[in-house]
Amino acid sequence: MPKQSNVSDFEGSDDILYEINTLVTQGGNLDVLSERILDAAMRLTSSDMASIQLLDPNQSELRLLGWKGFHPQSASFWETVDFKSGSTCGLAFSTGARVVVPDIETCDFMAGTRDLDEYRRSNIRAVQSTPLLSLSGRLLGMISTHWREPHQPAERALRRLDLLARQAADLIEPSRTEAALRASNDQLLWLAAVVESSDDSIITKNLDGIIMSWNKAAERVFGYTAQEAVGKPITILIPPERHDEEPTILARIRRGERIDHYETVRRRKDGSLIDISLTVSPVKDAQGKIIGASKIARDITDRKRADKRIAELAREAEHRTKNILATVQAIVNLSNSDTTDGFKRAISGRIQALATVHSLFVESRWVGAELSNIVPQELAPYLQAGATRARIDGPHVLLLPDVAQAIALTLHELATNAAKYGSLSVPNGRVEVTWSLAEDGRLTMRWTESGGPPTKKPKRKGFGSSIMQRMIRDQLKGEMHLDWRSEGLACEIIFQMSA
Repeated sequence: MPKQSNVSDFEGSDDILYEINTLVTQGGNLDVLSERILDAAMRLTSSDMASIQLLDPNQSELRLLGWKGFHPQSASFWETVDFKSGSTCGLAFSTGARVVVPDIETCDFMAGTRDLDEYRRSNIRAVQSTPLLSLSGRLLGMISTHWREPHQPAERALRRLDLLARQAADLIEPSRTEAALRASNDQLLWLAAVVESSDDSIITKNLDGIIMSWNKAAERVFGYTAQEAVGKPITILIPPERHDEEPTILARIRRGERIDHYETVRRRKDGSLIDISLTVSPVKDAQGKIIGASKIARDITDRKRADKRIAELAREAEHRTKNILATVQAIVNLSNSDTTDGFKRAISGRIQALATVHSLFVESRWVGAELSNIVPQELAPYLQAGATRARIDGPHVLLLPDVAQAIALTLHELATNAAKYGSLSVPNGRVEVTWSLAEDGRLTMRWTESGGPPTKKPKRKGFGSSIMQRMIRDQLKGEMHLDWRSEGLACEIIFQMSA
């Protein structure tokens, strides 16, 4: 049979309750007070163990605040308890009323549960759980006591425990409120620190458009100090031609709308304009009434500048692509050969000449190419390492991409012709490439062959000379003169560098 408490068990119980009441009045650390409450509960009910739990309203479960006498593994198991638990505190949680089990081994709702296993692990035979209720009847937590032998608590002991539970509730409720207030204040301080240290301008204004707060980033971006800005209308930041934006923004805020990433222009204190992206959100009071707006302004000047540069580069790339395709199309149209393989070789060689000069453009970031680099590149396939069959000489001249393409193709045709029929077709032949730049910007480039087979003017214009003539005439707006001499071909090209 369960053991009954007797009157002697409660000697000094009034002193215990008075002591707890004094602690409640004085306040103190919740963990320390929970220890005193557990001691008091064990003395009032003559129990061997005790525990106290607090309700976590967000999780709808009880969380263990303190305990005495449990096996550590049982304490870990009961760290959280919900209303489905096979324990007395779980049942008391679901019903809102005290639950007493004089002998766990005869309890139906505990049979076969993991809670029963933990009661046995902690050598618990009897248990009671009493809800901690606020004055309004709201559940705050649970206080439980446990016995190692079957036990039926006396009514007087339970009435004393009820007094303790009410005192404990009086302790817990304000403590949790204070903790919530401290957490709220901590959050506000944290939020204020975030706002103040943000790289974005964060400004609040009321529904009349008057600035209410102004962070450091706003000072940095707009030039006004907080003292200068707070209390002024937000229109001090808006260029006159954009003043109609503000009424529209405020109207949307009054309707509870949020404005995301609105790109516009604002004015600094010094009058300069700045590109910004705005996010504007309604600010509500405790009753949910909209009382103003929070505005985050991000400086997007650099991004706008980058977007503009990307657009310029895209247009430039389009122009270059069209120019390259037009050049390739001209090469195809002007190329010819008696055989398919010959035609392919001619096309391939000319396109390779374009590719070679384009590699120089990449190195200069498409500024252009040095003539002193183009000439040796085009002659390289026909000169052995260390050979002195070519003389190259001329001043520093940077050719724009369109001009460089035309010169590269012209040099390719001259070198190919020399390798087939001219000075580069024999071991002792030589080529001299020189150029000069006049004060008026006219560039004269000369190609002179010597030591090769005798040359004579062809009866009809070849495809190579046709390509050169077209490049010089159409792209450089210049002129080309060919001279077939007995000692080798000579070519002079003249064009205006500004063309």
